[in-house]
Amino acid sequence: MITLDDLRQENARLAAEKAAWLIEKATLSTTTEQLNARVLELLVEIETWKRRLFGQKAERVRHSEAQTSLLELLEQMGRLKQGDLDTAEVAELAEVADELLDDLRDEANEDKEGKGKKSEAKKAKKGGTKGRRNLDVTDLPAHRIVIYPVGITVGDEQFVKVGEEVSRHIDYQPHSHVVIEIIRPKFIEASKASSPASSVTSSEPAVKFLVADAPELPISKGLAGPGLIANVVVRKYADHLPLHRQERIFQRDGVPFSRSTLCRWVQGATKLLAHITEAMWAESKTAPLLLTDACGVLIREKERCRRGHFQVFIDPGRHINFRFLPNSDGDAVAAELQGFRGMLQADAAATYHESLRQNPDIVEVGCWAHARRNFFEALGVDRGRALVGIGFISTLYDAHRKAHDEHGILNAAKRKALATPILDSMLVWINAERPGLRRPSTIERAMGYIERHWKPLTRFLDDGRLRLDNNPSELELRHQVVGRKNWLFCATDGGATWNSIAVSLIASCRIHKVEPWAYLRDVLTLLPAWSQTRALELAPANWQKTREQPEARKHLEDRRFLGRGVPHPADDDPEPPSSPNGVE
Repeated sequence: MITLDDLRQENARLAAEKAAWLIEKATLSTTTEQLNARVLELLVEIETWKRRLFGQKAERVRHSEAQTSLLELLEQMGRLKQGDLDTAEVAELAEVADELLDDLRDEANEDKEGKGKKSEAKKAKKGGTKGRRNLDVTDLPAHRIVIYPVGITVGDEQFVKVGEEVSRHIDYQPHSHVVIEIIRPKFIEASKASSPASSVTSSEPAVKFLVADAPELPISKGLAGPGLIANVVVRKYADHLPLHRQERIFQRDGVPFSRSTLCRWVQGATKLLAHITEAMWAESKTAPLLLTDACGVLIREKERCRRGHFQVFIDPGRHINFRFLPNSDGDAVAAELQGFRGMLQADAAATYHESLRQNPDIVEVGCWAHARRNFFEALGVDRGRALVGIGFISTLYDAHRKAHDEHGILNAAKRKALATPILDSMLVWINAERPGLRRPSTIERAMGYIERHWKPLTRFLDDGRLRLDNNPSELELRHQVVGRKNWLFCATDGGATWNSIAVSLIASCRIHKVEPWAYLRDVLTLLPAWSQTRALELAPANWQKTREQPEARKHLEDRRFLGRGVPHPADDDPEPPSSPNGVE
């Protein structure tokens, strides 16, 4: 017979089993959620690596696809129920949505018209004739070769010339290397030269020889002139030709310079050029805005290469400064930025937090390109929301472009008026979507990045000097990355510093449309006799003005034989040297 105690014991046992079952169920549910989250993370990682290995490098999506996703969202925002938001908020969002819808529809129509015009242009091009492209070769030296028919000689009176057939082609000959032989005649006074040596007593002063001072070369007592050194530097740092490849090229040209010799030339040149780059960096620290980013570089060690960094600081319109940092941590970046008081546009990396902490006068400015990149990474997992985020940012860039006039001048007030409703709508969308997302996830991180950095990202609204992104820094670093595929690593910290000096000047030449080889040749000609306190005058930003100064022009004309041509001989010059390599 079942007693009451038996029932109570059975109920307690069942309750304990149920509690254990509930605990096991909760544990399994938690484990399942963790496994699902891990699977999603691995899927994102797989998609990311598939895109990096096999897909396109550019972060591009179809503009029409992003527009369609954004249009659907904005239409939904325009039809929000009154119970969800206040009436004023609904009216405001509906007005914003209508404006954005009109803009996007206009852009879609413009895209269709543009595609139609492009297709017509392609058809017209296909129907046209094809031919050789016309090249301007007026600056190239020309050699005329006359070929007479067989049996006809010059001056033959049996035949009359009635015309000629002319054909042209472009050929190549090895680079021209010239030996500059500098002769400095010695003189003494004629009276002393005519007097016999026996008449000169010990009390009289010794005979003084008059001879011109030896010209100063970039590398004292060196073999190379400034033009040759500039050629090696430009090949190495602009054309990404390591010195071992240049060594083979020089051998083919008949001048077998060793790699160690080329290395000493680069070292000597950058030692001089460092005066200019330091002056450029000192001036850039007084700028109101700097754009910055970094890329890694390997430094050779005995057992394993260690990692350093090239940090680029762009002073818009003036200088591009590359700095080598053996350790790219917060303290190293803060030390480089010591004394800077202005706005710093970067990618919100942790290395800049120390600079902002140590120096409250630095104002952080965000980068919308990095914000867009996070949504691009989420395309493989949550394509719908990722396309909406990309669509918002694309529309923001459209507003930025529309705020420029036909001359490319930005109207800051117009940009703010166009961009503000886009940003407000985007923030409303993020606040509505993010709380319901699984954390951590790629799309949640993309939205969180924008929320955390909202203030730096929106500073461009109140300052017309600011860009939407930090892309110029990445474009400059791309040249370093392309070169790194050739030279792979730097042998020492000193070699990395040489790199940063040369690349700073070459990159600055590029933005000021200065030809880098001619610039370095002339600067290396001037630097040995130029005051270091005036080094900034030789920076690419000031070069066009400095080169026209009488002092600089006289220096360059007096030193034409140091890689700038051969001076005209005077009437009383000595006879030309007998050496077959001599230059008159």
